[in-house]
Amino acid sequence: MLSGVLHLVGGRALRRGDLRLLFAAVFLSFLGASVSFPLRQLYAQAHGASPAEIGLMAGAFLLAPLLAQVPIGWLVDRWGRVPVFKLGLVSHALITLGYIPFNTPIDLIALRFVEGLSAATFAPAVNAYIADVVPEEERSEAYGVLNATLSGGMLIGPLVGGIVGQAYGFITAFVVNVAIELFAAVLVWGRLREPATHAIQKTEEEVFTWRSLISWPLAGGYIAFFAAQMVMGMLSALWAIWLHDLGGSYTYIGITFTVFALPQILFGALAGRLSDRLGRAPLLLVSGLLIALTYTSYGFLTNLTLIVVVGMAEGLFAAFQQPAIQALIAESAPVGARGRVQGVAGASGAVGGAIAAIVSLPLYHGSRPVPFVLAGVIIVLGACASSSGALVLARRRRSAVQAEAASATAR
Repeated sequence: MLSGVLHLVGGRALRRGDLRLLFAAVFLSFLGASVSFPLRQLYAQAHGASPAEIGLMAGAFLLAPLLAQVPIGWLVDRWGRVPVFKLGLVSHALITLGYIPFNTPIDLIALRFVEGLSAATFAPAVNAYIADVVPEEERSEAYGVLNATLSGGMLIGPLVGGIVGQAYGFITAFVVNVAIELFAAVLVWGRLREPATHAIQKTEEEVFTWRSLISWPLAGGYIAFFAAQMVMGMLSALWAIWLHDLGGSYTYIGITFTVFALPQILFGALAGRLSDRLGRAPLLLVSGLLIALTYTSYGFLTNLTLIVVVGMAEGLFAAFQQPAIQALIAESAPVGARGRVQGVAGASGAVGGAIAAIVSLPLYHGSRPVPFVLAGVIIVLGACASSSGALVLARRRRSAVQAEAASATAR
């Protein structure tokens, strides 16, 4: 029975020792970071931050990767996946300590910006590592396991943060955050090695052109990532305040993150496996449309129990969408530029997240449904763009296979 559960949750990816270590570090990193996630807006509010300043905090965190992701992607290709990942783990933990002594609104905005620079190291390093070591026919499944592990951190972290914050205050929650993230860095230090394929990829640098980073399949993935991170921007600026206005306690707010993460833990690997077998396009389109529907509905819901149910459904649909987006981007990337492609993807997401974080609270205070409905519309556009990009990539591959077969026949 246990082996069956592990296969459902972890699939084939957990057979690799290096991926087990990577996923454990990702889990701990997100566990630590998400301890303070449901409290940060309320912490700022308690220290005199206005709604506009809280929006700027979230916007600063999401704007920083816009400046940093592409250079970090280049660094991931040049310096290595593992060194950049370790740098991010340590720096993010140390920056979080700054929230304790520096807590004026201006301080918090600046800290969120610096924290965003540190967090920008994660996606290019980890996604490129997986693309290096996992064969294409298993790649979406591996990204599904990645999402399950980070969702596992989000499952526990916000709930812990809500309970600790309610019982012991904000400062204790920040200390718990830092301790867990530093433990993640200790776990991988000296044990996680650079993929051997990365050294081989460096020989392809001479044929790389920046134009290769903007093919239509990649553009479709970028647009979907823009939409997905726009939702995260809204969460950063608006989610806790919206639920608090509806009467939700700190613990309840933590529970909403938990129920969103749970389906991704249970079904992330299965969803990725279906994407590998059935193709990216149908899953990208259907899951995106369903996420748009659930997110739009938040603008009209006031029942706290129903919000939990809808959040669980959204988490299930996201479990099918995210691995397919990540696999589409990885498979469309030039082999020698995977880090830079991940950097561009992160930058596109940062744009969406920063815009949403800055405008969400003003829109919310003007009319509660507006930010949620607007998010739904943009998610639909992302679903259409990514599914069409996946169709273009599949068509190109079929044409290449047919041309190769014709050439072999002619010889």
